[in-house]
Amino acid sequence: MRPFDRFCLWLSSGVATVALCGLANAQSMLQIMPASPRYQEPVYARIDPGRHGAGFCIYGARVSMSGTIITIALDFIIDIGCGPSHDVELGRFPTGNYTVQLQDLTGSANAQFTVGPRMPQGPTNGAGGGTVPAVNFSGMWWNDLESGWGLSISQGPTNQLFAVWFVYDAAGLPTWYTLELGRWHVTWGATEYSGSVYRYTGPHFATAFDPNKVVGTPVGTGTLTFWDAYWGRFDFTIAGTSGSKVITRLPIE
Repeated sequence: MRPFDRFCLWLSSGVATVALCGLANAQSMLQIMPASPRYQEPVYARIDPGRHGAGFCIYGARVSMSGTIITIALDFIIDIGCGPSHDVELGRFPTGNYTVQLQDLTGSANAQFTVGPRMPQGPTNGAGGGTVPAVNFSGMWWNDLESGWGLSISQGPTNQLFAVWFVYDAAGLPTWYTLELGRWHVTWGATEYSGSVYRYTGPHFATAFDPNKVVGTPVGTGTLTFWDAYWGRFDFTIAGTSGSKVITRLPIE
């Protein structure tokens, strides 16, 4: 069957007859998000079953990869009133050209995307390292000997970093601090990110939200030092108190 043929598959049950129709352009059901992903940025495939007519309900997908070809095999049922789209995470990719093949009832649909180059290295620091880390440190971090607090790190495709440290204050009450507005320093021995630490206050979550009550107060500084992709250290000076915590990625399985 040619990719531009139109067909209808009639499925009957005891209560209804459903027409599952392919569109004239099967390619239109597959969209890559973002359209031009950056180096190691998460890439998703958005599949629009509504473009195949009523009754095509996706509940899962299986993704495989061979070379630069990514294949998506859909899991679906025949039903009425399904959602308009289904997103599938493909992963993070290095620089290059990739092809996505979607296997569905029409046969297949293809899409291509290109991952841009890694951000250029900046001026050298110290022993000759650059200013762009080679690892994405996003995730949950903790110290397995001190269960009860943790560090949530989000690192974007432009290598901007935002971290939240959830701990307890002197009275034993939960307290959150944010690490932001920082800079990277990459050398031969370690990758460091140093920035300002803030503490935020705002309206109670059960009341009407008032943005005027949200206040961010600078309370100190912090430095994240990563020895590799799994181990690091958090050094801080907050409200006149200095300290250091060894951290590792929190395994969630």
